[in-house]
Amino acid sequence: MRQIRHWLEFAGFRVMGLLFSVLPVEAASKFGGALVAWLGPKSKKRHPRLLRNIRTALPELSESEAEKLAVEVWRNLGFVLGEFFHLEEIARDRVEVSDPEGLRALAHSGKGVVLCSAHYANWEGAGAVLTEFGFKPLGVYHPFSNALVDRHMLDKRLKYYAGGLMAKRDPETPLAMIRYARQGGCIAFLVDQQVHMGLQTPFFGRPAQSTPFPAMVARQCGIPLLLIMAERLPGVHFRVRSRTIDVPHTNDRNADIFAATAAMQAGLERTIREHPEQWMWTHDRWK
Repeated sequence: MRQIRHWLEFAGFRVMGLLFSVLPVEAASKFGGALVAWLGPKSKKRHPRLLRNIRTALPELSESEAEKLAVEVWRNLGFVLGEFFHLEEIARDRVEVSDPEGLRALAHSGKGVVLCSAHYANWEGAGAVLTEFGFKPLGVYHPFSNALVDRHMLDKRLKYYAGGLMAKRDPETPLAMIRYARQGGCIAFLVDQQVHMGLQTPFFGRPAQSTPFPAMVARQCGIPLLLIMAERLPGVHFRVRSRTIDVPHTNDRNADIFAATAAMQAGLERTIREHPEQWMWTHDRWK
């Protein structure tokens, strides 16, 4: 029965993908946005969590403002869904980069780099555009429970991860990423989710368990640590901004890693506050 269910899910996924693919990117984005903005608030688990996170992190909002923001968060997730099937066009024609020469020089420097981002605006598009500058990222992903869907998604994403994609919970992933960075490779992370046994860094005024791994690799390998964020603009266009995160090198290794991790989370918070509707507030980010 499980196998049958997975095949049915995969068939539905393929039909949905075909529909979004044949639509122009603007229509696919709008349709996805409208669909998820309608379905999302009906979720009995994720919608209450989303609202709870918004109310706690942004207490200055009224109840109606929080509700309106929640719907727009779902809408942005729907945009991302519809746009996923047009990543090639988005990366080629619809992304402006704030420091293209700096990124290109970094990509061709022969030195490793740690790139971090978040589930913000269209994070898939932000990752896709990096290949245009010569980056060959090795990334981490969370496998889908449906192996058929997972395999199909991997096939589509691997085009933008020349270094490969490794499962988040694979015990070989950390060492493989450190090795790749030491060899001059680019490793990429999404750093806005709660990590079990992570560092308790401030995030919207509350401690949040954050991954120390990117800062640890940057410090250990002596390579740059960058925050890469894609801001959504009108008409399915995006602006990618990069910010170098300072990684201290003192005699206190743990303090250095904490400082860099906290600076990364502070950078995320500043960006999210600019357009809170573009961040995926559905995570269990705080406990």
